[in-house]
Amino acid sequence: MTKNKVEHLYIHIPFCQEICTYCDFYRTKTKDPNIINSYVKKIVSEIKEDNNQYKTIYIEGGTPNFLNDNLLDELLSPLKNKLQNNYEFTIEANPEFITSSQIETLLKNNVNRISMGVQTTNNNILKLLRRTHNIENVIEAINLLHKHNMKNISCDFIYNLPLLKNSDLEETFNFIEKYKINHISFYSLEIKEGSILNKQKYQINVDKEEHHLEQIKAYFNKLNYYRYEISNWALEPAYYSKHNIAYWDLKDWKAIGISGFGLENNIYYKNNGTILDWKKEESEWDDNELFENIFIMGLRKTNGIDLSVERNKKAYLYLKNKINHNLVIIENNYIRAKNIDLLNDILIDII
Repeated sequence: MTKNKVEHLYIHIPFCQEICTYCDFYRTKTKDPNIINSYVKKIVSEIKEDNNQYKTIYIEGGTPNFLNDNLLDELLSPLKNKLQNNYEFTIEANPEFITSSQIETLLKNNVNRISMGVQTTNNNILKLLRRTHNIENVIEAINLLHKHNMKNISCDFIYNLPLLKNSDLEETFNFIEKYKINHISFYSLEIKEGSILNKQKYQINVDKEEHHLEQIKAYFNKLNYYRYEISNWALEPAYYSKHNIAYWDLKDWKAIGISGFGLENNIYYKNNGTILDWKKEESEWDDNELFENIFIMGLRKTNGIDLSVERNKKAYLYLKNKINHNLVIIENNYIRAKNIDLLNDILIDII
């Protein structure tokens, strides 16, 4: 069997200063320098053994920029020569850790996109979420990034948070407009197993969730942002997340680091184990799993699934009788949701 070319790389850095109440990712508050140093060295060892050249690299956490400048440089330096032309190299960053020297380390190693976890502009809610930054830290970080000519900045926000009011959302969009944030991910709060909110038995307010989403869509329309995926908006297509589009198009990607998951040649895997000793646990997708995942991921995008791609066409023909065609549109060789906010109504018949 011909192997697919792997052009997308995910790296997980699990270290955090504090555990956020909504988070269920693999993370640790360890300050032990031996563990942190050993983890970075193990990641670097895997990077050096890898011969791929990447269109996109995404470093996530945890809090990747929790690493000091020397460790960050050690992590990034073997990656800077593994990039194709017109690459996208993203690192997640908490605003309170961003410094001029850190930005210089990122730029030196060809990082060209920052994904910043803001979550809300309300400082009281940030404390409730156990975030260790405030909105003043965010503004300072953005100004520093702009000063260093780092313009490709994405900010993450969450709606339907505890105590979040309509006026807070208005304040958030005033911030987005003022600082011309060119990419926004706006997620609805999910109570996930393993999170502190789940242990506290926090209940989602569905009415509030729907109201917030309508408010968010209205604001983005007013500011002329493109909604290109169910939770993602950009000022223009040039700022779409190429790495995430690769996920949604179910392109192959490699994962390095504890709890990272990847897909290579229909082999889906997760790196399970301990912080310094993980191994791939693999499961090979059959046609049914592959085709279902093409639709689960692809219909998240507002332009939908490209049926001129042979694999996608096979998926459509395989699932055709399960699809509620009243909820989708097929035109120009694409199938997409009529209303992306009703995506679950489409998928429930497919999976």
